[in-house]
Amino acid sequence: MNISTPVPTMAETRDDDAHSLAGRRLTGPLDGYRLGVTDVPVRIYDLTLEGCLVELSFGPLTIKGIRLQIDLPGEGWTVVQCEMHHLAGHDTFAVTFTRMDEEARSRIARALARLGDRPPEDDASVTNGEADE
Repeated sequence: MNISTPVPTMAETRDDDAHSLAGRRLTGPLDGYRLGVTDVPVRIYDLTLEGCLVELSFGPLTIKGIRLQIDLPGEGWTVVQCEMHHLAGHDTFAVTFTRMDEEARSRIARALARLGDRPPEDDASVTNGEADE
């Protein structure tokens, strides 16, 4: 009798990874660029596997076909294709990732798994109800 152990497919593994990282985010700021004819420096906030907030210091906003290059901590520069969903402030807008290769997705997932939900390093620690200075 031959008993086999089911092996997860790539799609099932991807779904498991996404489920385990659901709700995780890198609050930022992260350095980045909006890629185009002229690359424009941006700041990235609230990065998830689905999208992020982008703060743009200058340049026109476009709705479709935005390419971002993001400096992920511990992973390096990663490029994603996204679309703007709404303005979140005068110079800040929310985007969702519409197309990214497996390498970019893996880099974001690793950065989220490693750094997501950590308190910022400059926050004071609280011990026994009192903040350390």
